[in-house]
Amino acid sequence: MGRLRLWVICGIAVCALSVARVQAQQYIFTNDNVAGGKNSTTALTVQSSGAVKVLKTYPTGGKSAGSAYFALSPVTAAHVRAGYCVFVSNGGDSTIAAYQANLFNGKLVAVNGSPFPDGSSGSQNLGIGLTVGNSQLLFAGNTNTNSISVMQINRSCGLKTVQKMTVTGSPAGMKVTPDGKYLIVAYIGQVDSFAINYSTGELTELGPFQTQGSAAGVEINCDSTVAYFGDTASNTQVEAFSINASGGLKEIDNFTNTNGQSSNNVMLSVDGKHLYVSNTSSNQITTLSVASNGTLKFDSTVKLQKPGLYALGLGTGTNGLNIFVAEQNNPESIGVLAPNGGSLKEIAGSPFHVMNNGFDPAGLTMVPAKTCH
Repeated sequence: MGRLRLWVICGIAVCALSVARVQAQQYIFTNDNVAGGKNSTTALTVQSSGAVKVLKTYPTGGKSAGSAYFALSPVTAAHVRAGYCVFVSNGGDSTIAAYQANLFNGKLVAVNGSPFPDGSSGSQNLGIGLTVGNSQLLFAGNTNTNSISVMQINRSCGLKTVQKMTVTGSPAGMKVTPDGKYLIVAYIGQVDSFAINYSTGELTELGPFQTQGSAAGVEINCDSTVAYFGDTASNTQVEAFSINASGGLKEIDNFTNTNGQSSNNVMLSVDGKHLYVSNTSSNQITTLSVASNGTLKFDSTVKLQKPGLYALGLGTGTNGLNIFVAEQNNPESIGVLAPNGGSLKEIAGSPFHVMNNGFDPAGLTMVPAKTCH
C-alpha cells in the first residue's frame, strides 16, 4: 500500500512537472498575409537561446488583405476553459480564422465553421486588426468600412458576431485595458475609448479624443491608467494619455526624438519600466524609460540586422527574456532581441525566416503572452 501511495504521489508530481514545462514553452503564431491570394498562419517554437524555429504553416481558409496598416495586429490569442485559441484575420474577405492551440507541440486545429464572417463584407485591403477582451469577446477593426465588429468567443474557440459598430475613423491599433473595462483605438490620427458590456457584447463610445500626431499603435499599462500611442511620423513620436475611471482619455506626454523614423508599434516590458518602439521606416527598435507618472525618456535605439527591412509588430513572452519583432520582407522574418536594462541587442542568427509571402506586412502573437499580475 505504501508503494502504491508513493507511485501515485510521484505520478502526480511528474504530471505537474509536465504541465509546468508546457506552460513554460513559448510559441509564436503569425498572420502571413500572403500576397495576392490565400492566407496562412505559421506556428513557430521559441528555443532556449531565443531563436525561433518554424513548425508548420496552416491555411486560414480565407483571403489575405494584400496590404495592411503597419500598426495593425492581425493575429491574437485567448485563453478559454478548453485551452488557448488563436485568431487570424483575413482582410481579403472579412473573415476570422479560429484555431485551438496545443501547447504540448504547438499544433493548431481549425475550429468547426472557421473562418467566421466578422459582420462586414468585401475586402479590408488595409487589414483587420484584432484584440481580445477578458477572453470572452474578440474585437475586429475593419479598416475599409470604418467599423469595429464584436464577436463572442465560445469555450471551443468558435466565434459569433454580435455587433458591428461604425466608428469615426479607420481602426489601426486596438487594445483592451488589462482590467477588461475599455477598448482603446487609434485611427491614424484621433484616438477613442469604448466601454465594453460583456453581457450584450455592445460597445459605448466615449470619445473621440484629439492627439498631436497621427496615432497608430496602442499599448496600455498594467494598472489600466495610461495608454501609449505610437505615431506614424517622420521621427519617433509617442503620445501618452491618462485613462480616468470612466474611460476618458487625456494627454499627459508627447515624446519626440529624431533617432528613428516612424513609430507605429509600441510595447511595454514585462515589468512596465520600458516602452519599446518599432521604427518602421528606419528598421530600428527604440527603448524608452517609463516614469512613475507615465511620461517617457529616451534610452537607446538599435538598428536591426538585414535582411529584414521594415520593423512591424512587437511581442514578448511571460518571462520577458526576449523581444520579438515582425519584419516585412520576402521571406517574412522575425527579429529577436535580448533586453539589458535600457538597451537591446539582436541575438545571433536573427532575423529568422518564416515563409515567402510576397513582401506584404505580416504580424505575430505570443502564446502564452505576457500578463499583468
